[in-house]
Amino acid sequence: MFTHQDAAVWADLTMILWAAGLRVTAAWTIATETSSGLKVGNYVQGTVLLVCRKRTATEPLFLDELVPRIEREVRRQLDAMLQLDDASDPNFGDADYQLAAYAAALRVLTAQPIEDINPQREINRLRPAGEESPIERLIRQAVKIACDHLVPHGLDTFFWKTLTPMERFYLKGLEVESHGEYRNGVYQELARGFGAADYTDLLADTTANQTRLKTPKELGRRMLGGEGFAGTLTRQVLFALWQIEQSEEPNRGLNYLKTELSDYWGSREKILHLLDYLAVLRHVGDMVRWLTPAKNAEILAALVRGDHI
Repeated sequence: MFTHQDAAVWADLTMILWAAGLRVTAAWTIATETSSGLKVGNYVQGTVLLVCRKRTATEPLFLDELVPRIEREVRRQLDAMLQLDDASDPNFGDADYQLAAYAAALRVLTAQPIEDINPQREINRLRPAGEESPIERLIRQAVKIACDHLVPHGLDTFFWKTLTPMERFYLKGLEVESHGEYRNGVYQELARGFGAADYTDLLADTTANQTRLKTPKELGRRMLGGEGFAGTLTRQVLFALWQIEQSEEPNRGLNYLKTELSDYWGSREKILHLLDYLAVLRHVGDMVRWLTPAKNAEILAALVRGDHI
């Protein structure tokens, strides 16, 4: 049993298992965050159960050989889970897919000796604050692969690849929220996977079991213009939706986009991708805060589609 919180701890576990002559063959998680969220602060989200067996392989691998193997294993694991899952009655939550990346990385990292690394030395070595071990970098890469691979339902894969890390975090976070997932640790892992350093700026609540993303109204005029999420197309679309909600005039949202976007006509398809994705949230019963923004997204999408030079 292993209680996890970040990739650095998983990297240490990898070295300990490797030094002990063990390899990981399977892993699954049990949620341990209390449903009441009575404790103050955010605690570790789950306990991971690992199945280990004696490592028998003796042929060593170099670190650069591990990267493609980890990527293949992560994608294989995720694809297998997606094939088993039932869209109408999901068996796996978002946390399960995140864990799968850790487990897949551990299976590869503990399967054979690693030529470039001395586990005993790595375990005992004191590292300066902020310095990552080679194993930690590989594990973080595994999570990033998982995040990139799991494109939110309803978004085009090519469009997804054009988004910034903060945009990906926000849009994927909405999908996570639509699944009824409010555990803070799940959003933390998403942010790490996407490299969204300032993700807390997008959260309306960080209380245990109540974590969720800000709506257009809650974002208001904050984070508008500048670097990071503030300068993205997603942020401009969210502000346009807030303009509609505030004024109850759909044309204000359209006029805002046409005025503020330097390449409105070249961005129309991307705008429609975002609006169509957000409009679907009106069908999610638990996301009552998104009922008005989602309806406005549907209206604005119709205006953008009907707009011509």
